[in-house]
Amino acid sequence: MRHDHPPILPYDVYAAARFFLSTGRSREAVLARVGLDDVQWSTLEEVYAQLGGHETRYRPYFGGLDDAAIVQRLLAPRWSDPSGQQVSFDSLKWHIGQAVLARPHIGPFEQVDWVAVHIATHPDMRACYYSHDGKQVYFAGEPLTRRNGQPLGADPASFRWLGGRWLCDDLHVYGQGQVGEGNAKRFWYIVEGADRASFTPLNLGYAKDALRAYYITNKTLRTKSPAAFEIVPEVRLNFRDASLDPLVDTSAFARDAEYVYFYGVRLRGADPAGFRVVGDGYSTDGQGVWYHEDKLRIEGADAATFRVPVPGEPYAGRHHGATDRLRSYVCGEPQDPHHAFESWRAFFEFHTDLRDWWWHREAARRG
Repeated sequence: MRHDHPPILPYDVYAAARFFLSTGRSREAVLARVGLDDVQWSTLEEVYAQLGGHETRYRPYFGGLDDAAIVQRLLAPRWSDPSGQQVSFDSLKWHIGQAVLARPHIGPFEQVDWVAVHIATHPDMRACYYSHDGKQVYFAGEPLTRRNGQPLGADPASFRWLGGRWLCDDLHVYGQGQVGEGNAKRFWYIVEGADRASFTPLNLGYAKDALRAYYITNKTLRTKSPAAFEIVPEVRLNFRDASLDPLVDTSAFARDAEYVYFYGVRLRGADPAGFRVVGDGYSTDGQGVWYHEDKLRIEGADAATFRVPVPGEPYAGRHHGATDRLRSYVCGEPQDPHHAFESWRAFFEFHTDLRDWWWHREAARRG
């Protein structure tokens, strides 16, 4: 098909085309249905991905139309504005996208006999999802494979998402591993020995069943107390809006009745009963203090008074900064009071409730 002007697809047709492409259909077959060639489709994808962006670089593609007019072009012919409401790009992409995942056989795809079933959207990559074509399971358009590149062999009819990065079919429980950060290589593996009936995801990285616990690197944790195994929330300190958020889904910490685990490895010497994350890379069990990057207990730290500045308190001006009554720390390393004094001045002048800490002793020494 020849276009005198840049081709524009209704957003539901565009979403359906992407869904079929992500579920095993060839580019040639899908683009033939929408009447585009490879170059036109690639350009269209780039433009549609920018919809609603701050730089509005997509507008020239639509002949300079404003956002409201572009939305109307993309809604037609099967969608319209709710009465009295103006549809945003985010709303358009979300609602139509979800509707198409449930029913992709629309417009030029209405009569095709292609199987495309949406299974679940990835919990921390919202643009990526699991789907199947009746023959195999896909993630982000690629068949599921093991770490060695061989097919996973999951049953598409019974394959389902359990939570976090944990999945199953009628035969096995699966974990989704990855190698590297950013543009990581993803792979899937069978969780050997897992009890499907009692298997319970706890967050993105940890899970348990009636007999043992698991970490997402395909590691079985030989816990003596699986019933007690739980996530220890990490903490996000939001100084801009003076809030403190517990992070459960992404926490790297867990515990049972005997041990604390950090990225699936026992944290040496930590007492699970009193263990908590205090923020900015530090944790304590009330008797010892740990700096997470080093995975080691900070020698000499006073756990009873150890603290990191939290929202609502003056920030000490040092990333990964903390203090106790004896000294201050940066990245778990004790700091010389003489050099740390000024950076902690606002904190201690704010905290008139604190007495005889290292900062006060340094202030007295300076006279």
